Amino acid sequence: MIKLVQEKNENILQDKYTVIKNGLVLTLDKNSSAGYFTVILKNGKIFLTDFENKFSEKEFVSKNPEAVIIDAKDKLVMPGLFNSALNSSFSLCSRFLDKCSYENLRTWHSLRLVENFISDDFNSGIMSELVNINYKKALKNGEVFISESSSCISKSVFDRVFAGNQKIKQYFDLKAYDQNILYSDRSDAGSINSVSMGLIPDEQINNYSLSSIKKSLAQSGAKFFIEASVSQNVIESAKKIFGKPFITVLSDMDLINSSTVVYNPTQINQIELDILKKKNASVLISPSDYLNLAGRKIDIDELLFSGLNIIIGTGYTGKNILTELKILSNIIPKSSLLYESVIKMAVKNPSLLFGLSNVTGSVERNKSADLILFSVDDIRNTLSMPEITGESVSEFIIQNLTIKDITDVLLKGEQVVMETRLAGVNEHELKIKSMAIADKLYKAGMYSEYKEKYLMRERVDKISLGGNSREETDKLLVKPEIFVDMTETGTYEGEGEFSIIGKKEEEFEKKRENTGDTADESVNFVDIKETGADIDILSESDKLQQQPQILKQFKKSGVKENLEVKEYSVDTEVSNITDIPINIRPADITGNIKIDEIEEIDKEINNGLEEKSTDDPKPAFKKGKLKFGFGDKD
Repeated sequence: MIKLVQEKNENILQDKYTVIKNGLVLTLDKNSSAGYFTVILKNGKIFLTDFENKFSEKEFVSKNPEAVIIDAKDKLVMPGLFNSALNSSFSLCSRFLDKCSYENLRTWHSLRLVENFISDDFNSGIMSELVNINYKKALKNGEVFISESSSCISKSVFDRVFAGNQKIKQYFDLKAYDQNILYSDRSDAGSINSVSMGLIPDEQINNYSLSSIKKSLAQSGAKFFIEASVSQNVIESAKKIFGKPFITVLSDMDLINSSTVVYNPTQINQIELDILKKKNASVLISPSDYLNLAGRKIDIDELLFSGLNIIIGTGYTGKNILTELKILSNIIPKSSLLYESVIKMAVKNPSLLFGLSNVTGSVERNKSADLILFSVDDIRNTLSMPEITGESVSEFIIQNLTIKDITDVLLKGEQVVMETRLAGVNEHELKIKSMAIADKLYKAGMYSEYKEKYLMRERVDKISLGGNSREETDKLLVKPEIFVDMTETGTYEGEGEFSIIGKKEEEFEKKRENTGDTADESVNFVDIKETGADIDILSESDKLQQQPQILKQFKKSGVKENLEVKEYSVDTEVSNITDIPINIRPADITGNIKIDEIEEIDKEINNGLEEKSTDDPKPAFKKGKLKFGFGDKD
């Protein structure tokens, strides 16, 4: 009996070895080593990395017959990824975020209903299942560290869901927005490594609330996450209350230090960046949130090149960290930032922040065996590079690989994902649970009701706008101009309906009109004795229309009616118009002029008109409609 116990103890104390051979390894160590190395694991930790290929498998197996050999041919090996911001609350009801932005994210009614539903103690079991589902998905995505950023986790939900939860295999950090969680007994917290304090500034924030946070941080020693992706109203409110930018206020209160993380800063100036850099603070960014929620293009070049410790998270709208790295690499110039530096934002940098740099984050001796294995045997993932370096392998991972290429994941030396399947997990059952919980969350957020209200509003708008929707009406009211160049072909070959009213003729192409020789025309000058007299601003037709009124003015002013007025019709030639002397002087002016002077001036005008009419042909005028544009004869 004693002998059997001794043999059992010997088996327990026996070292467990795993050998990963023939794989392309990205180490992310201090030398940025990369190449086809053999990695030997011992009791869940990295025991040796054979950079010089001196490892003898036959000899090693003879000494350690229980060793597990993993052939990583056509596979790429790298350290596990860190997700520094995973929001479990809305992961299964992301449709509520479709019309959200940072301006309305805190007031979107459906999101608040979902948070209230999850926060309820009666529904804590749903939160537990949400955590289980999301973290298993993250494990398949190669994420070995999770920082939970859901703001709806209360103290009671924490005690029931997170404390002692053995379902969570990853390294773990929780952002607590309830200060009571900071003082919880976490001696049996299982996989929870730390609890940080989270702050979402609002319009009611003041010196008292910041003093309370400062006191809690001093007592707990927790990290401080400040969500800076707030609305413009909150920013203006903070400036109005404190008289300075919010980051400057926190710095003045000694709340900015090496344990401080600013989350998604959408509006930050150079002075605030200098403060964060001086205080050795970190910045957490979610590229998907920048694209989906910012409402405008965010220039993050200053952040990336500021020298700050940058970490990556999926946030509200991201799906996985590898996709976030791809998005980030696409929105910054390729020559500005190394691909290896981008990958370190999801591995090396967060391991330093969360105090795990001595535990994981690179392939080095005595560090935990937290590894991802990608398949590169697909012809679309062909490794074509002149030399193998840390930068070239990092570029290949970001540009070519996706989460569907992940075949195996090792966590603390345990193979938790084998050939794309979660070890010991019924994924079909997990999928059914996901669909059931998603259905409950959409009902809690009143998705169908709000959709019907939106459709009803659309129908009302369509009826009120004459049978067209608002968008259709805007398109009909504002028709885009179509510019057609037919100088070469003379015909139009395109799409759309239009009519041609004529060919535009440039000014220099027009023929000059034959106006005749006007050199012999005599010009009669009339001496204007008073301002406003003898200024003819009316056309001939206007003069005819005003003739009766003018004659009445003659009578009132005492002018002798010695003018013979002829009958006139519309068809009368203009030559007859010249026989009619018309006085268009206003009554107030003619009243000051003597009658003899008026008769003498009118007689001179009549003589001048008669002489001109005998020399020149009589033009005929026709009434017509005004035309705009260019006609066929223009």
